[in-house]
Parts: sequence; structure tokens; C-alpha cells
Amino acid sequence: MDKIFGVLAYPHSDNLGDFIQSLAAAQWLKDEKIQPLDRDQLHDYTGPQIRLVMNGWFMKSPKNWPPSDKILPLFTSFHLNPTARREMLTSEGVAYLKKHQPIGCRDFYTQNLLQGYGIETYFSACLTLSLNRRDYVEKNQKRNGIYVISPMERLNPENDPVPKGFLKKGIQALKKPFKRKRYTEAISRLQNFLVHQSEEIHYNSQLRDPNVFSEEERIDAAKQQLKTIATARLVITSRIHTALPAVAFGTPVIFLSDGLEHPNQKSRLEGMESFFPIVNSRDLDQWESTFPEPNQAHHLFIEKFKKEILRFLNE
Repeated sequence: MDKIFGVLAYPHSDNLGDFIQSLAAAQWLKDEKIQPLDRDQLHDYTGPQIRLVMNGWFMKSPKNWPPSDKILPLFTSFHLNPTARREMLTSEGVAYLKKHQPIGCRDFYTQNLLQGYGIETYFSACLTLSLNRRDYVEKNQKRNGIYVISPMERLNPENDPVPKGFLKKGIQALKKPFKRKRYTEAISRLQNFLVHQSEEIHYNSQLRDPNVFSEEERIDAAKQQLKTIATARLVITSRIHTALPAVAFGTPVIFLSDGLEHPNQKSRLEGMESFFPIVNSRDLDQWESTFPEPNQAHHLFIEKFKKEILRFLNE
């Protein structure tokens, strides 16, 4: 029987970054049968044994951890969010991770967390660093424009989810004017930086409402975003999976950290400073005349991904 390979699927996600991570996994499986599996329903899989590249953010439904025994996972570029820690790291969840160790961790937070439970880990960085620019541009494609993709969205109070409970709603309402002021000031600093640039400025969002866009449309939008990043002169973003593909494509990138002070956000950034500059909007002026040099630190990780995935394909 032929081997079956899987990548994570996100039928309910609004974040193109999820789809970009699965595109990064799928590129290594071009000649294989690929089956998408819903990240939050892996426990329900009952089909034939499948080898799944387990890269990504875990998870929206931690009560559904661990996955089915029918799934043979390759843990690389794995992030376990603080919101899911308690429900995922039960005795059963820890035993599952130990069964499939070592776990390749996307960030130092996840690595240190799992090591605290006696799980063997290593820092794998993110599989999106292995994306190939040639897959997203025409030959001899010239770079043009500055692309501002989802900057400081989490600082915008209009994007805050409505909390449950009267008290929490009241606290959110009290904080809203102060948060709006911070957001307005940060956007003003960004605009002041952009006004000094000669390149044409383009604005995009990394979010697509799953109630409006089908999963196929969101995957297509993720591919289009990668094409945009691959042709840009500069990318400015507050989204990791805009910044990391930029690094992969040799595109200068500035990552704005405004609004990412919460542990749920900071945890994802631990180790990312090795690949791109993480700055507050107050520090943008240092890049007014010269864009950041594309980082080359990711090449070592690409070689490791290659060895790891080839072994997974052939074992």
C-alpha cells in the first residue's frame, strides 16, 4: 500500500499564516499523495495510517489532544501556545509527545516548556523559512514597492474579541480609550516613516473571514500573499508568517512589536530575532534611509529540514 502523507488544514481559520505554514510543508511532498487534516480534529481521524507534518500553532481545541494513533507525526516547527498548555500537557498528552520525541520547536518558549516536562526537544525554527522564492515569482522578476501587511492589528481595540462576563466587558471598556490612543500614535509613527519613502506603498491584511471566504479562497489568498512578499522591496508587518517568508525570499522585512506584549504573543517571538529585526514603531526612523539587510541565518535550518523530511518520507 502506498504511503499517505498529510498536512494540517484550517477550515475555520481567518489567518492566512496558517495556510502559509501548510504550503511550506506541502512543497516538500510534491510527488506524494497529500491529504489535508483539520488541526483541531486530529483525534477523530480513522482512515489508513498517514504521515503528518505537524508544524504550526497548537491549538484552538486543546481538549482534542492527543491525535489519533493512525497518525504518524513529524514534529517540526511546533508551537504550543500558553492558552493550550494546561489541556495539552496532561499525562496522556505528555506521553504522546515523548513517544514521538524529539520535538522540533518553532520557538524557545515551546522548547523550554516541553523540556520542563522531560520531553526531548530541539529548536527547529519555522518551516516557512524553507519557502522558495522561485515558486512565487517569474524569472528575472524585479522588486517593487513597500508592502505593509497587518501592522499592529492586535493593538487596535476594534479587533478585540468580546469577552464573556459583565466584569470582563467592563474592564475592556475602561481600557479601550487608552488602547485606541496607543494604536493611533503607533500608526502615526508608521505613516511618518512611510512618507519619507520613494517606493509605492501597498496595504494588505493577513486576515480573511471564513464566513465570507471558502477554504480554497483562503489558500489562494495565502499563495497571493507569498507572491506579494516575494516581489516587494520592503515588507513591514506584525505577523510572523509574513516576516518569515520574507526572510526565505531575501526580502527586507521590519517586524513591528507594538501590541504584542501579552505572553500569548511574546511566546511566539522567542527566537525570531535571529531572523528579522523586531522593533517598536518608535524605532522605525533607524530604517528611513537604509532597509534591513536580508538575514542569512535561516540557511542552516533549511538543510536540517531537508534531512529531516527526506528521512520522514523514506522511513
